[in-house]
Amino acid sequence: MRGGLFIYNLLYGVSLPALLTVAKFTSKNRGGFSVKRRFFSFPSESQLKERDIWIHCASIGEVNSARPLIEKLKDRLIVTTFTDYGADRALELFPEIPVYVIPPDMKPFTDRFVKSLGVKKLLVYETEIWPSLLTSAIEQRVEVYFISGKITESNFSLYKRFFPVFKDIFKSSVFLARSDEDAERAKKLGFKEVKTVGDLKFDSVTEPKPVDVTIGDRFPIIVWGSTHEGEEELAGKVHTKLKEKFPKILTIVVPRHVGRAESLRSILPGKAVLRTELKSVPSNTDFYIVDTIGELPSFYALGDVAVVGGTFNEKVGGHNLLEPMVSAVPVVVGPHYSHFQDVVSKVKECIIFSTCESVFDKISLLLKNDELRYRIGICSKRVLEEERGVTERILKEVFT
Repeated sequence: MRGGLFIYNLLYGVSLPALLTVAKFTSKNRGGFSVKRRFFSFPSESQLKERDIWIHCASIGEVNSARPLIEKLKDRLIVTTFTDYGADRALELFPEIPVYVIPPDMKPFTDRFVKSLGVKKLLVYETEIWPSLLTSAIEQRVEVYFISGKITESNFSLYKRFFPVFKDIFKSSVFLARSDEDAERAKKLGFKEVKTVGDLKFDSVTEPKPVDVTIGDRFPIIVWGSTHEGEEELAGKVHTKLKEKFPKILTIVVPRHVGRAESLRSILPGKAVLRTELKSVPSNTDFYIVDTIGELPSFYALGDVAVVGGTFNEKVGGHNLLEPMVSAVPVVVGPHYSHFQDVVSKVKECIIFSTCESVFDKISLLLKNDELRYRIGICSKRVLEEERGVTERILKEVFT
């Protein structure tokens, strides 16, 4: 083990008890955290027969985005995630595919894990760089590809700062970038091969299935999707002001982490009903809180306006604004979308930018102007169609 990786493993090992404790605590509202799953849920040879491709996704959002590629390779594929709720989502979507949570990132664990998989190729979605895991894969002659790869400015600085840890990984891996900017950073870091293929998120969004819910004669329906702390309070304030002009308004709130759903009752200023309580929304309901997983795109499709969560919380950096766009629903985005900067740059003419202070005015403008709502929706559909085809470009690079 080289010096940089040895020091990384040493520090990681010393910190591991604390890391596991913190992860256990912080994951309570996000699907939980199983230590046993990380140490003992290794696959057997019989489970992985004829499966030679491995795709790794960080969590639930990445699993959703990688869905079209997973579907293409499902007969040959093993899926891993970093989070338990990401693994649970993958199992829900692809019950026929073996799904595992990766072990702690120490060489003794990762060597054993990679050996148990016995794959030929590893596709890392975006840029989930776990030094020991990737080193184990490379040492065991697994071809490593970063697909729809992204390298933010902050990550670029981090990789340069700790270059001795990452150098051997970069020079042994192929980087298939989501944008030319990401590709340029990858070249500077010394990846073996770099090519721009586009953002897989554009392929991942499809027309959602109708959702089993009865709403009645309500207008407008405002959907706040993937919300985080502070954003539900903002949704409540906007709802109260809009209700003065639109007495039949319904606000649908879909928290990013369903474990927070029950607590939102005390935050939202009106009658709130949980999705798991009722599938028929009473006429006097102000807020319908969706405490289920996987239904967000279907609820976006019901909206007159969609507000993308994580974009009004600077600690988050945004969530997938393409999910409402595929249903031609006009989208309002807050000022914090660093994780979707490249997507935003491609669809900026089709979304409404806002701040916390202006979000009421922006939504009001859309509700008062039917032609504007329609025009933005059509714009969204057009851009989505133009950007598709990333899955096929990735498959071409990996398998030819």
